[in-house]
Amino acid sequence: MADSNPFSNEQEPELDISPLIDVAFLLLIYFLVTTTLQKSEADLSLVLPGVTKEDSREVKIDQMLVKIDAAGVIMVNEEVSDSDPNDRDLPNLTERLSRYSASAIVANTETQVIIDCDQEAVGQRFIDVLNVCAKAEIKNVSLAN
Repeated sequence: MADSNPFSNEQEPELDISPLIDVAFLLLIYFLVTTTLQKSEADLSLVLPGVTKEDSREVKIDQMLVKIDAAGVIMVNEEVSDSDPNDRDLPNLTERLSRYSASAIVANTETQVIIDCDQEAVGQRFIDVLNVCAKAEIKNVSLAN
């Protein structure tokens, strides 16, 4: 009596995934070679200290509190500074922090900026604020929860 299974002599089908692995590595190499950092973001010479807790106390005169809300609106000491989330230059914040830095140099005091960034805010907005701090030559930057 013959074997009733017509596929019994056939070999188990195999899938060759080596071309798939080759393509994945080529894509990885392509994206690594073509990706570049923007110079203004790669060369920030800021030393960021540890995270500080936000207190309900008033902001000291010798420090600035910069808040970034979920919509990208930037407030300095509870006053709206820049509300256009598409404007990456932040002219109002740049002017204010530059004046703050200049007055600290005249008064021979140290600048202190505390950044309070909402968790829902776009990360680029935080980088834009750090870029403004670098332009104003403010090196003492803290993060609030």
